[in-house]
Amino acid sequence: MTQIFGGPAKYIQGYDELQNIGKHISYIGRNFLLLASKNRMNDLGKVIKDNLGEDFNVTELVHVGESSWKAVEKTEAVGRENNVDAVIGMGGGKVIDTAKTAADRLGVPVIVIPTIAATDASTGSLSVIYNEDGSLDEEVHFDKNPEIVLVDTHVIMNAPTRFLVAGMGDALSTYIGARVAYAQYKDNEYGAKPMEASMALSKLSYDLLMKHGVAAKLACDQKVMTKDLNKIIEANTLLSGLGMESSGGGTDHTFYYAFCSLTHREEHMYHGEFVAFSTLCSLVLSGEPAEEIDEVVRFCRAVGLPTTLKEIKMDDLTDEEYDMIAADVLNQGGPKNHPFEVTAQDAIAAVKGADAIGRLYEEGGSLII
Repeated sequence: MTQIFGGPAKYIQGYDELQNIGKHISYIGRNFLLLASKNRMNDLGKVIKDNLGEDFNVTELVHVGESSWKAVEKTEAVGRENNVDAVIGMGGGKVIDTAKTAADRLGVPVIVIPTIAATDASTGSLSVIYNEDGSLDEEVHFDKNPEIVLVDTHVIMNAPTRFLVAGMGDALSTYIGARVAYAQYKDNEYGAKPMEASMALSKLSYDLLMKHGVAAKLACDQKVMTKDLNKIIEANTLLSGLGMESSGGGTDHTFYYAFCSLTHREEHMYHGEFVAFSTLCSLVLSGEPAEEIDEVVRFCRAVGLPTTLKEIKMDDLTDEEYDMIAADVLNQGGPKNHPFEVTAQDAIAAVKGADAIGRLYEEGGSLII
Protein backbone atom coordinates (compact mmCIF):
# COMPACT_ATOMS: atom_id res chain seq x y z
CA MET A 1 0.00 0.00 0.00
CA THR A 2 1.72 3.16 -1.23
CA GLN A 3 1.06 6.28 0.82
CA ILE A 4 2.02 9.82 -0.21
CA PHE A 5 1.94 13.08 1.72
CA GLY A 6 2.77 16.28 -0.13
CA GLY A 7 2.83 20.04 0.23
CA PRO A 8 4.66 23.22 -0.77
CA ALA A 9 8.42 23.37 -0.30
CA LYS A 10 7.93 26.30 2.09
CA TYR A 11 4.91 27.93 3.73
CA ILE A 12 5.39 31.37 5.28
CA GLN A 13 2.73 33.25 7.26
CA GLY A 14 3.19 36.57 9.03
CA TYR A 15 1.99 40.13 9.51
CA ASP A 16 3.44 42.44 6.78
CA GLU A 17 5.45 39.47 5.47
CA LEU A 18 5.40 40.90 1.93
CA GLN A 19 8.04 43.31 3.19
CA ASN A 20 10.41 40.32 3.34
CA ILE A 21 9.67 38.87 -0.09
CA GLY A 22 13.20 39.44 -1.38
CA LYS A 23 14.69 37.37 1.43
CA HIS A 24 12.21 34.56 0.80
CA ILE A 25 12.44 34.19 -3.00
CA SER A 26 15.93 35.42 -3.97
CA TYR A 27 17.33 31.87 -4.18
CA ILE A 28 14.95 31.06 -7.04
CA GLY A 29 16.22 33.67 -9.51
CA ARG A 30 16.08 37.30 -10.51
CA ASN A 31 13.47 37.39 -13.26
CA PHE A 32 9.82 36.98 -12.25
CA LEU A 33 6.37 37.20 -13.82
CA LEU A 34 3.82 38.69 -11.42
CA LEU A 35 0.22 37.71 -12.20
CA ALA A 36 -2.55 39.52 -10.32
CA SER A 37 -5.93 41.15 -10.82
CA LYS A 38 -6.01 44.84 -11.68
CA ASN A 39 -6.92 45.86 -8.13
CA ARG A 40 -4.29 43.68 -6.45
CA MET A 41 -1.66 44.88 -8.90
CA ASN A 42 -2.53 48.48 -8.02
CA ASP A 43 -2.58 47.74 -4.27
CA LEU A 44 0.43 45.48 -3.90
CA GLY A 45 2.43 45.36 -7.12
CA LYS A 46 4.60 48.30 -6.09
CA VAL A 47 5.10 46.81 -2.60
CA ILE A 48 6.56 43.68 -4.16
CA LYS A 49 8.77 45.51 -6.65
CA ASP A 50 10.03 47.99 -4.03
CA ASN A 51 10.91 45.24 -1.59
CA LEU A 52 12.63 43.12 -4.21
CA GLY A 53 14.75 46.07 -5.30
CA GLU A 54 16.69 46.89 -8.44
CA ASP A 55 18.46 43.53 -8.55
CA PHE A 56 15.22 41.87 -9.63
CA ASN A 57 13.18 42.19 -12.79
CA VAL A 58 9.39 41.88 -12.40
CA THR A 59 7.10 41.66 -15.42
CA GLU A 60 3.51 42.47 -14.48
CA LEU A 61 0.48 40.81 -16.09
CA VAL A 62 -3.11 41.61 -15.12
CA HIS A 63 -5.40 38.57 -14.85
CA VAL A 64 -9.01 38.96 -16.01
CA GLY A 65 -11.89 36.50 -15.67
CA GLU A 66 -11.77 32.77 -15.04
CA SER A 67 -8.86 30.41 -14.54
CA SER A 68 -9.44 29.27 -18.12
CA TRP A 69 -7.14 27.79 -20.73
CA LYS A 70 -7.22 31.15 -22.51
CA ALA A 71 -5.85 32.87 -19.39
CA VAL A 72 -3.27 30.13 -18.89
CA GLU A 73 -2.02 30.38 -22.46
CA LYS A 74 -1.72 34.17 -22.24
CA THR A 75 0.27 33.90 -19.00
CA GLU A 76 2.51 31.22 -20.45
CA ALA A 77 3.21 33.32 -23.55
CA VAL A 78 4.25 36.37 -21.50
CA GLY A 79 6.43 34.21 -19.25
CA ARG A 80 8.15 32.57 -22.21
CA GLU A 81 8.71 35.90 -23.96
CA ASN A 82 10.42 37.29 -20.85
CA ASN A 83 12.35 34.07 -20.03
CA VAL A 84 11.18 34.18 -16.39
CA ASP A 85 12.71 32.14 -13.55
CA ALA A 86 9.38 31.77 -11.77
CA VAL A 87 5.74 32.86 -11.81
CA ILE A 88 4.29 34.75 -8.85
CA GLY A 89 0.52 34.34 -8.53
CA MET A 90 -0.96 36.98 -6.23
CA GLY A 91 -4.69 37.03 -5.50
CA GLY A 92 -7.57 34.61 -5.10
CA GLY A 93 -8.12 31.08 -6.33
CA LYS A 94 -8.56 31.86 -10.02
CA VAL A 95 -5.34 33.88 -10.23
CA ILE A 96 -3.49 31.22 -8.25
CA ASP A 97 -4.77 28.33 -10.39
CA THR A 98 -3.85 30.21 -13.57
CA ALA A 99 -0.35 30.97 -12.24
CA LYS A 100 0.25 27.36 -11.16
CA THR A 101 -0.83 25.97 -14.52
CA ALA A 102 1.20 28.46 -16.55
CA ALA A 103 4.30 27.87 -14.40
CA ASP A 104 3.97 24.13 -14.93
CA ARG A 105 3.78 24.58 -18.69
CA LEU A 106 6.82 26.87 -18.54
CA GLY A 107 8.76 24.40 -16.40
CA VAL A 108 9.50 26.97 -13.69
CA PRO A 109 8.57 27.22 -9.98
CA VAL A 110 5.44 29.01 -8.83
CA ILE A 111 5.29 31.36 -5.84
CA VAL A 112 1.79 31.79 -4.44
CA ILE A 113 0.73 34.94 -2.56
CA PRO A 114 -2.92 34.59 -1.54
CA THR A 115 -4.57 37.93 -0.80
CA ILE A 116 -7.71 36.32 0.60
CA ALA A 117 -8.18 33.21 2.75
CA ALA A 118 -11.23 32.13 0.76
CA THR A 119 -10.05 28.73 -0.49
CA ASP A 120 -7.34 26.12 0.11
CA ALA A 121 -6.04 26.42 -3.47
CA SER A 122 -2.69 27.92 -2.52
CA THR A 123 -0.76 24.86 -1.36
CA GLY A 124 -1.96 22.24 -3.86
CA SER A 125 -0.35 20.55 -6.86
CA LEU A 126 -3.53 20.91 -8.89
CA SER A 127 -5.54 23.65 -10.50
CA VAL A 128 -9.21 23.89 -11.37
CA ILE A 129 -9.76 25.11 -14.91
CA TYR A 130 -13.12 26.68 -15.72
CA ASN A 131 -14.78 27.48 -19.01
CA GLU A 132 -15.31 31.13 -19.87
CA ASP A 133 -18.95 30.86 -18.73
CA GLY A 134 -17.87 29.77 -15.23
CA SER A 135 -18.67 26.07 -15.60
CA LEU A 136 -16.10 23.44 -14.66
CA ASP A 137 -13.73 22.36 -17.45
CA GLU A 138 -11.22 20.06 -15.72
CA GLU A 139 -8.80 19.57 -12.86
CA VAL A 140 -5.12 19.66 -13.86
CA HIS A 141 -2.55 17.84 -11.72
CA PHE A 142 1.13 18.72 -11.53
CA ASP A 143 4.26 16.82 -10.54
CA LYS A 144 5.03 19.15 -7.64
CA ASN A 145 3.44 21.62 -5.26
CA PRO A 146 4.24 25.35 -5.19
CA GLU A 147 7.78 26.28 -4.28
CA ILE A 148 6.66 28.96 -1.81
CA VAL A 149 3.32 30.00 -0.34
CA LEU A 150 3.67 33.45 1.23
CA VAL A 151 0.73 34.61 3.36
CA ASP A 152 0.69 38.20 4.60
CA THR A 153 -1.92 38.18 7.38
CA HIS A 154 -2.17 41.98 7.28
CA VAL A 155 -3.42 41.71 3.69
CA ILE A 156 -5.82 38.87 4.54
CA MET A 157 -7.17 40.77 7.56
CA ASN A 158 -8.04 43.81 5.45
CA ALA A 159 -9.97 41.84 2.82
CA PRO A 160 -13.76 41.68 3.19
CA THR A 161 -14.81 39.28 5.96
CA ARG A 162 -16.99 37.36 3.52
CA PHE A 163 -13.82 35.94 1.93
CA LEU A 164 -12.55 34.60 5.27
CA VAL A 165 -15.96 33.05 5.97
CA ALA A 166 -16.02 31.46 2.51
CA GLY A 167 -12.60 29.99 3.28
CA MET A 168 -14.03 28.47 6.44
CA GLY A 169 -16.70 26.85 4.26
CA ASP A 170 -14.01 25.33 2.06
CA ALA A 171 -12.00 24.19 5.09
CA LEU A 172 -15.12 22.74 6.71
CA SER A 173 -15.30 20.15 3.94
CA THR A 174 -11.73 18.86 4.37
CA TYR A 175 -12.08 16.50 7.31
CA ILE A 176 -15.64 15.47 6.41
CA GLY A 177 -14.49 14.41 2.96
CA ALA A 178 -11.13 13.03 4.09
CA ARG A 179 -12.57 10.45 6.44
CA VAL A 180 -14.75 9.04 3.64
CA ALA A 181 -11.68 8.35 1.50
CA TYR A 182 -9.64 7.16 4.49
CA ALA A 183 -12.26 4.66 5.68
CA GLN A 184 -12.53 3.08 2.23
CA TYR A 185 -8.77 3.08 1.48
CA LYS A 186 -9.38 5.36 -1.50
CA ASP A 187 -6.66 7.33 -3.23
CA ASN A 188 -5.81 10.93 -2.43
CA GLU A 189 -4.95 13.57 -5.03
CA TYR A 190 -1.48 12.01 -5.46
CA GLY A 191 -2.97 8.69 -6.53
CA ALA A 192 -1.91 7.00 -3.30
CA LYS A 193 -3.40 6.20 0.08
CA PRO A 194 -3.63 8.88 2.79
CA MET A 195 -1.22 8.89 5.71
CA GLU A 196 -2.05 9.41 9.37
CA ALA A 197 -0.39 12.84 9.19
CA SER A 198 -2.80 14.07 6.54
CA MET A 199 -5.80 12.84 8.50
CA ALA A 200 -4.51 14.54 11.65
CA LEU A 201 -4.12 17.84 9.79
CA SER A 202 -7.61 17.47 8.31
CA LYS A 203 -9.07 16.96 11.77
CA LEU A 204 -7.04 19.87 13.15
CA SER A 205 -8.45 22.22 10.51
CA TYR A 206 -11.99 21.17 11.52
CA ASP A 207 -11.27 21.56 15.24
CA LEU A 208 -9.79 25.04 14.77
CA LEU A 209 -12.91 26.12 12.90
CA MET A 210 -15.16 24.95 15.71
CA LYS A 211 -13.02 26.55 18.44
CA HIS A 212 -11.91 29.80 16.81
CA GLY A 213 -14.07 30.42 13.73
CA VAL A 214 -16.65 32.76 15.23
CA ALA A 215 -14.05 34.82 17.10
CA ALA A 216 -11.93 35.04 13.94
CA LYS A 217 -14.88 36.37 11.97
CA LEU A 218 -15.50 39.05 14.60
CA ALA A 219 -11.84 40.06 14.53
CA CYS A 220 -11.89 40.33 10.74
CA ASP A 221 -15.05 42.45 10.98
CA GLN A 222 -13.10 44.86 13.18
CA LYS A 223 -9.93 44.62 11.03
CA VAL A 224 -7.75 43.58 13.96
CA MET A 225 -5.30 40.70 14.06
CA THR A 226 -5.96 38.29 16.92
CA LYS A 227 -4.67 34.82 17.69
CA ASP A 228 -8.09 33.47 16.65
CA LEU A 229 -7.87 35.10 13.23
CA ASN A 230 -4.29 33.97 12.73
CA LYS A 231 -5.28 30.36 13.50
CA ILE A 232 -8.18 30.44 11.05
CA ILE A 233 -5.99 31.88 8.28
CA GLU A 234 -3.70 28.89 8.83
CA ALA A 235 -6.66 26.48 8.91
CA ASN A 236 -8.17 27.89 5.71
CA THR A 237 -4.94 28.14 3.76
CA LEU A 238 -2.43 25.55 4.97
CA LEU A 239 -4.17 22.85 6.98
CA SER A 240 -7.18 22.53 4.71
CA GLY A 241 -4.96 22.47 1.62
CA LEU A 242 -2.63 19.79 2.95
CA GLY A 243 -5.52 17.77 4.32
CA MET A 244 -7.57 17.94 1.13
CA GLU A 245 -4.78 16.93 -1.21
CA SER A 246 -3.08 14.30 0.90
CA SER A 247 -6.25 12.72 2.30
CA GLY A 248 -8.76 12.69 -0.56
CA GLY A 249 -12.48 13.30 -0.29
CA GLY A 250 -16.03 12.17 -0.89
CA THR A 251 -18.94 14.20 -2.19
CA ASP A 252 -18.01 17.27 -0.10
CA HIS A 253 -17.14 19.24 -3.28
CA THR A 254 -19.15 17.19 -5.74
CA PHE A 255 -22.46 18.98 -5.22
CA TYR A 256 -20.63 22.31 -5.55
CA TYR A 257 -19.33 21.41 -9.00
CA ALA A 258 -22.82 20.26 -9.95
CA PHE A 259 -24.25 23.63 -8.89
CA CYS A 260 -21.64 25.26 -11.14
CA SER A 261 -23.18 23.45 -14.11
CA LEU A 262 -26.27 25.66 -13.82
CA THR A 263 -24.48 28.42 -15.70
CA HIS A 264 -27.71 30.12 -16.72
CA ARG A 265 -28.13 31.20 -13.09
CA GLU A 266 -26.33 34.53 -12.78
CA GLU A 267 -26.34 34.99 -8.99
CA HIS A 268 -22.81 35.19 -7.66
CA MET A 269 -21.69 33.00 -4.78
CA TYR A 270 -18.17 32.25 -3.60
CA HIS A 271 -16.60 28.80 -3.88
CA GLY A 272 -16.52 28.16 -0.13
CA GLU A 273 -20.14 29.26 0.31
CA PHE A 274 -21.26 26.65 -2.19
CA VAL A 275 -18.91 24.09 -0.62
CA ALA A 276 -20.43 24.63 2.83
CA PHE A 277 -23.86 23.66 1.52
CA SER A 278 -22.29 20.88 -0.58
CA THR A 279 -20.72 19.50 2.61
CA LEU A 280 -24.11 19.52 4.34
CA CYS A 281 -25.49 17.58 1.36
CA SER A 282 -22.66 15.07 1.77
CA LEU A 283 -23.44 14.59 5.47
CA VAL A 284 -27.10 13.93 4.63
CA LEU A 285 -26.09 11.57 1.82
CA SER A 286 -23.96 9.54 4.25
CA GLY A 287 -26.64 9.51 6.94
CA GLU A 288 -24.36 10.99 9.59
CA PRO A 289 -25.62 11.30 13.19
CA ALA A 290 -27.87 14.20 14.14
CA GLU A 291 -25.28 15.49 16.63
CA GLU A 292 -22.68 15.91 13.92
CA ILE A 293 -25.02 17.60 11.45
CA ASP A 294 -26.23 19.82 14.27
CA GLU A 295 -22.67 20.98 14.98
CA VAL A 296 -21.99 21.75 11.33
CA VAL A 297 -25.28 23.61 10.78
CA ARG A 298 -24.87 25.67 13.96
CA PHE A 299 -21.32 26.58 12.99
CA CYS A 300 -22.38 27.65 9.50
CA ARG A 301 -25.19 29.79 10.86
CA ALA A 302 -22.89 31.35 13.47
CA VAL A 303 -20.32 32.53 10.91
CA GLY A 304 -22.74 33.24 8.06
CA LEU A 305 -22.31 30.27 5.73
CA PRO A 306 -25.38 29.11 3.77
CA THR A 307 -27.37 26.09 4.94
CA THR A 308 -30.39 26.40 2.63
CA LEU A 309 -31.00 26.53 -1.10
CA LYS A 310 -32.50 29.97 -0.64
CA GLU A 311 -29.20 31.27 0.73
CA ILE A 312 -27.37 30.07 -2.37
CA LYS A 313 -30.16 31.51 -4.51
CA MET A 314 -31.38 28.13 -5.73
CA ASP A 315 -34.64 27.66 -3.85
CA ASP A 316 -36.63 27.62 -7.10
CA LEU A 317 -34.87 24.67 -8.76
CA THR A 318 -36.95 22.89 -11.36
CA ASP A 319 -37.19 19.11 -11.71
CA GLU A 320 -35.01 19.41 -14.80
CA GLU A 321 -32.36 21.31 -12.83
CA TYR A 322 -32.41 18.72 -10.05
CA ASP A 323 -31.82 16.07 -12.72
CA MET A 324 -28.90 18.11 -14.08
CA ILE A 325 -27.37 18.37 -10.61
CA ALA A 326 -27.78 14.64 -9.99
CA ALA A 327 -26.21 13.77 -13.34
CA ASP A 328 -23.19 15.98 -12.61
CA VAL A 329 -22.78 14.50 -9.13
CA LEU A 330 -22.69 10.97 -10.57
CA ASN A 331 -20.24 11.96 -13.33
CA GLN A 332 -17.60 12.95 -10.77
CA GLY A 333 -15.24 10.80 -8.72
CA GLY A 334 -16.52 11.70 -5.24
CA PRO A 335 -19.46 9.26 -5.10
CA LYS A 336 -17.11 6.34 -5.81
CA ASN A 337 -15.42 6.88 -2.45
CA HIS A 338 -18.60 6.28 -0.46
CA PRO A 339 -19.20 2.74 0.84
CA PHE A 340 -22.46 2.45 -1.10
CA GLU A 341 -23.69 3.11 -4.61
CA VAL A 342 -24.83 6.71 -5.00
CA THR A 343 -27.81 7.02 -7.31
CA ALA A 344 -29.46 10.03 -8.91
CA GLN A 345 -32.29 9.70 -6.42
CA ASP A 346 -29.75 9.73 -3.57
CA ALA A 347 -28.16 12.91 -4.87
CA ILE A 348 -31.48 14.74 -5.23
CA ALA A 349 -32.61 13.52 -1.81
CA ALA A 350 -29.36 14.80 -0.26
CA VAL A 351 -29.89 18.29 -1.68
CA LYS A 352 -33.54 18.45 -0.63
CA GLY A 353 -32.77 16.91 2.76
CA ALA A 354 -29.95 19.36 3.46
CA ASP A 355 -32.20 22.27 2.52
CA ALA A 356 -34.98 20.99 4.82
CA ILE A 357 -32.53 20.74 7.72
CA GLY A 358 -31.24 24.24 7.07
CA ARG A 359 -34.77 25.61 7.02
CA LEU A 360 -35.54 23.77 10.27
CA TYR A 361 -32.72 25.62 12.02
CA GLU A 362 -33.64 28.89 10.33
CA GLU A 363 -37.05 28.56 11.99
CA GLY A 364 -35.51 27.89 15.40
CA GLY A 365 -35.75 24.09 15.32
CA SER A 366 -33.10 21.43 15.83
CA LEU A 367 -32.30 17.82 14.93
CA ILE A 368 -31.47 17.16 18.55
CA ILE A 369 -34.53 15.89 20.44
